[in-house]
Amino acid sequence: MSPIPQQFTLNVAPEKLTWITDRVKTAQVIPDIRHPKGREWDHGIPSSTMQDLVDYWRDSYDWKKVEERINLTFKMFTVDIEEGEETLNVHFVHHRSSRDGAIPLLFVHGWPGNFLEVESLLDLTEPKDPRQQAFHIVAPSIPGFVFSSAPQSPEFSVARIASVFDNLMKILGYSHYTGQGGDWGSFILRALAANFPKSCVGIHLNFVPDLPPSPIKSPLTILWLVLGWVTPDEKARLGRMQWWMSRESGYSQIQENKPQTISYALMDSPIGMLAWIREKMEVLVDGFAWPKETVITWTMVYLLSGNAGTARIYRQSSLEVLKKEILAKKISREVYFGASCFPRDVGYVPQWWAKATIAENIVSWKEHQKGGHFPSIECSNVLTRDIHEFHRKITGKRLEELRKAGL
Repeated sequence: MSPIPQQFTLNVAPEKLTWITDRVKTAQVIPDIRHPKGREWDHGIPSSTMQDLVDYWRDSYDWKKVEERINLTFKMFTVDIEEGEETLNVHFVHHRSSRDGAIPLLFVHGWPGNFLEVESLLDLTEPKDPRQQAFHIVAPSIPGFVFSSAPQSPEFSVARIASVFDNLMKILGYSHYTGQGGDWGSFILRALAANFPKSCVGIHLNFVPDLPPSPIKSPLTILWLVLGWVTPDEKARLGRMQWWMSRESGYSQIQENKPQTISYALMDSPIGMLAWIREKMEVLVDGFAWPKETVITWTMVYLLSGNAGTARIYRQSSLEVLKKEILAKKISREVYFGASCFPRDVGYVPQWWAKATIAENIVSWKEHQKGGHFPSIECSNVLTRDIHEFHRKITGKRLEELRKAGL
């Protein structure tokens, strides 16, 4: 018998909220050193920025109002899903369209994001233009993130998370669906496309890192790469990814090597979690000014998870695991593939590279000149347009499967 989803209402226990607010009231923002102009973030989040956030959190932020807004905005549920020897309680947003022929769309977030990123896409359920494609939106929290329970197995990789999400879509009655996501969501969706091509009809990603092409399988592509025959724009995007890996990925190495240790520090310190998240939010956007309320709300939902899952995913799905389970698998022609590439993101390969290593059936590829790692927050209109364009490329039997699944 299929498990039955239960409605979920966010209601933080008073004692938990008191503990957080008391910690914020007694927060100590340590002094910074003097930095050259334009280099204020080189050593991490500046104390001036941190003090401003702490003052706002202490004096102006109202969690109960935010909690009420989240409950009014999102139709949230939880459901128990078995995966191997584990049973996970998975939290998810589910907005069904009233339109005939609506397509089930699975939105998968990453770190330090969360399910709240899907808010700007909820209008896809009821487009103002009756000729536009409508969607049923499903946005789960990754196991161990926010309100989804954490896996207990040390080998619970993104491939197993993909299996959980495929099960979730089937529980909701969607035998066929498409997916959209970035960051960890992009790896989870690639695992869905590779391992469940019968049900996962297509994926649209906004984060497309990959391994170099194989000299044996793709000699012309590797020759093109070795000789440096890339455009100035491609070179800049690839250079930004290399910069990220060499200069900005220390957080991921800590979370991969000792996820439990760093989680003690973060989960026991609201201000520590705030600094950890806000620092990465700064360099991943393209001139976007993060609202203070958004930054603190993202921090709050991470504090409420109460486990080390958000760090442990970096160990359970290390680069070696990703190479074996995902990066070594090319998505078959059966699955439609699309990408939106933004210049301030940090995971990128050119389309000609992706054709050799990622997917057989690339039907949509957009390289934008503005935007970063969180397009549903920074430039939702651009992302929405790309999602529509990608789905217009899905035709024939596969489109019919999607529309029947959404009935």
